[in-house]
Amino acid sequence: MEGLRDFLVAASKGGGRNFRTIGNWVNLEGRRVLRGRVFRSGHLGTLADDLRAEVAALGLRTVVTLQTQQEIEILGDPIAALLPEARWEHIPIGDRWFQTGSVLPDDTSSQGKFYVSMVRDHAGEWTRFLRLFAEAERYSILYHCTAGRDRTGVATVLLLETLRVPREEIVADYLLSNEVFQENVQEPAVLEPLFEAIDRSGGIERFLGELGLRRREIHSIRANLTSEE
Repeated sequence: MEGLRDFLVAASKGGGRNFRTIGNWVNLEGRRVLRGRVFRSGHLGTLADDLRAEVAALGLRTVVTLQTQQEIEILGDPIAALLPEARWEHIPIGDRWFQTGSVLPDDTSSQGKFYVSMVRDHAGEWTRFLRLFAEAERYSILYHCTAGRDRTGVATVLLLETLRVPREEIVADYLLSNEVFQENVQEPAVLEPLFEAIDRSGGIERFLGELGLRRREIHSIRANLTSEE
């Protein structure tokens, strides 16, 4: 338990430094992804005071926590003091990993395959997560895990693929987390297995359909987060 606690505390220290908005890309249909409607982060309890004030001033309506219950018990409530008026959605990804005290794999190849398993093994949770973005009254939305890179990174890949952002831009956004976690840098190839899984399904709409997301919900996500140039 102490080893797990140390791992989580160390990972959560990147939270504030790994906070950022998404948006302003031009997607494959020539539509611009709206900036400032969606934010991503690591654990919110580790934000510096000045960043806490900035986050509190964003007027967020929804905060999505991808951490497990055990992580919350160790690291603390992510929003009670910071954003008491925001609606909190707890969508835990990976309870069994932390129940066994396991950590994420190190090498790029297994990490990439792990991301695919993370999606396939939590189809209902990812459908619930993406469905939030189809509801216009939910915005602005912030989502986070502990470090803000792996589960939050996969969440961002799924969201940006849904919005038809070019993959080189998706990869570039993922790699921004290397600036925070310089002791464990990931390479662009880490996302290839997930992209390949999407392509094998016949594209992102069919892939999300396999997870349980409806086509009309996908269209609503795109309408809520993109605009004509």
